Amino acid sequence: MNTSFDRPLLNRKIFPNLVIVGSTASGKSTVAYQLAKILGFGIIDLDAWIEQKQGRPITEIFASEGEEGFRALETATIRSLGSLLNHIIIPGGGALESDENWALLRQLGPSIWLATPQSEVVFRLLKNPEEVKKRPLLLPALDIADPLQRREYLESRLNELDERRLRRYKEADYAVTISFATAGTCAQFIKEILLLRQTPQNM
Repeated sequence: MNTSFDRPLLNRKIFPNLVIVGSTASGKSTVAYQLAKILGFGIIDLDAWIEQKQGRPITEIFASEGEEGFRALETATIRSLGSLLNHIIIPGGGALESDENWALLRQLGPSIWLATPQSEVVFRLLKNPEEVKKRPLLLPALDIADPLQRREYLESRLNELDERRLRRYKEADYAVTISFATAGTCAQFIKEILLLRQTPQNM
């Protein structure tokens, strides 16, 4: 059983919270949950939080209120986190397109860009259509029966989305690229980066 002595002690002045950003299906949630375990942090997955508060999935919110309605809920949720401490926050990729959202997220704590290669993201989505169902902006892919055409659609759509968000990713405090690594390995690597950042020679 883990105790507080097993967990690395982060300087809370440097790391009051952590914000994990990255492309849709980049593994943000999976890595963040592993990282939270080893750091002793809580988790706020913004999409899951909104679904819980609204009592319906994101796809239904998009269908009934459109993307604009969902984005308003998203911004209100981020605003409500102003006093949060000792958590890992996982915003959806689209949240970063808003200047207000990004400014609010940066106030919560340092950001980490999980720069998963697009080839891996596409592989995950093709392998697990359930993951596509969770993402309203990718849903048309499920109507494409031909595997090659579905792949081409996903690649094109992801390129389009990333072009709108890449400038935000590049503004993150840290970037991590580990191709086809396990979530646990990625989390351990991030932990080492954070601990190195707070050593005396780096402070």
